[in-house]
Amino acid sequence: MKKFRVLHLIRPAAGGMKNHLLSLLRHCDRELFDPIVACPGYMARDLTSLAFKTIELPIRGELSPLSDLRIIKQLAGILKDERITILHAHSSKAGLVGRVAARLAGTPLVFLTAHNSIFYEAWPFWKKSLFAFAERLLNRYTDRLITVSEALRDELIKRENLDQDKVVTIQNGIETELFETQVRRCFTLRNLDLPLSGQAVGMVARLAPQKGVTYFLQAAAMLAGDYNVNFVVIGDGPLHRQLEEEALSLGIRDKVVFTGERDDVPFLLPALDVFVLSSLTEGFPLTILEALAAGRPVVATRVGGVPEIIRDNINGLLVEPADPAGLAIAVASLLSDSDKAAAIGQAGKALVKEKFTAAVMVRKVEEEYKNLLSNRGFI
Repeated sequence: MKKFRVLHLIRPAAGGMKNHLLSLLRHCDRELFDPIVACPGYMARDLTSLAFKTIELPIRGELSPLSDLRIIKQLAGILKDERITILHAHSSKAGLVGRVAARLAGTPLVFLTAHNSIFYEAWPFWKKSLFAFAERLLNRYTDRLITVSEALRDELIKRENLDQDKVVTIQNGIETELFETQVRRCFTLRNLDLPLSGQAVGMVARLAPQKGVTYFLQAAAMLAGDYNVNFVVIGDGPLHRQLEEEALSLGIRDKVVFTGERDDVPFLLPALDVFVLSSLTEGFPLTILEALAAGRPVVATRVGGVPEIIRDNINGLLVEPADPAGLAIAVASLLSDSDKAAAIGQAGKALVKEKFTAAVMVRKVEEEYKNLLSNRGFI
């Protein structure tokens, strides 16, 4: 059987996109597809242990015309030399340079997975407008745009005036078995520098404005006076120092642990009594799926694709964004009712194992590959 070479082009902004790509690689049908990854050097080094060809490509996150033109030229050469049938770009920047290069190289099929909307980014208006204009132009040379949630699909079609027949939703999936670890709670609490007594409420997020961590801290301040509870913020980002200073000003610095970036999240989640996502905007957050897979009761804001995962009061609790009081009330309802928390946690775990596994996600992506390959007469 003929194999088709797929080049995954990625300029990751966060760990979720990288994990998404790793799932595509691990579960791909190696009888039909031969995947290659083109990415910045720091990520290429992380992928050296995997049995896939990796090409270093120094894509910058920001717009940089001279650098971007060099990348386009280099990438077009790679697409030709490697005889790539499918270019699959991940993120707005990878989609921008990748689709131009694919057009120049004559690559037969072009895919883009949109993990979030450019309108969610803390960019100036001119940059968002420029990217939206480029997206409308490049959509002519895009065979399939995959969005990770229905909410994101609707957003992109409306804002960028896209051809809706080209846009499909394939929701994220995770390696659920990684989050079924049996770890003694006391060891994990020590690992996180949390006291062994009391309850723990935490989040995993990039410390950036759109994640709404400030509202988590404000809710924590409301809870700290009435409950024996400590808080943990797992992740790093541009607001790290500012958020630590905010915790100090709220009088809860001794109750909040900022861990920085961690690569052992599956071993940390079981220590949390409640997991919180306080985002102002989202695509389809992997962190919620991971917390649910670990059996943690989740409180999340009603944004983006979150309501496509969480059914309020069934497998989690939903609150409005930028509402610390509502967040605190929802968290308190779980801290004070262990039976409710356990039932919600188990319902969430069952949902993820049924609908949101990495294998299910990858099969859906590959069905899109095969449908277009068939339509173009390749198979």
